[in-house]
Amino acid sequence: MQRHRPLLRKRRFALEGECSPPSGQAGYWCANAVRDVPLSGQYVAKQLARLCGDDSKVAMPWRSLADAVGVTDRAGRHVAYTQRGVLALVEAGWLRVETVGAGRGAVTTFYLMPGDRFDLLWRRPATADLAA
Repeated sequence: MQRHRPLLRKRRFALEGECSPPSGQAGYWCANAVRDVPLSGQYVAKQLARLCGDDSKVAMPWRSLADAVGVTDRAGRHVAYTQRGVLALVEAGWLRVETVGAGRGAVTTFYLMPGDRFDLLWRRPATADLAA
């Protein structure tokens, strides 16, 4: 990811792989999580789900996650925007974050969690015509 950072700054848009939709177990998590969080949390949830794939955790630095999200706030800060999205996911119960180490050697692990407002039956079942 380190060698892609200058190119991302120069291009100002994400790579093709960063635009691919999430799949597997994390794809289902993302579909449920994006309904309960603001836009910053939705962008973060999509990238975390893409990076997790079939697993439920991913370990990476904050800056790498911010580069994958690729969105800045009005002040031009992309790490702060990503941290605000992660905070929204944590407050809604969709994410747990653990940081090991400090400074440049710190590794942050993001765990996908079932949210506080998770509903197994969030899709409406097919209705049958019982009047017939």
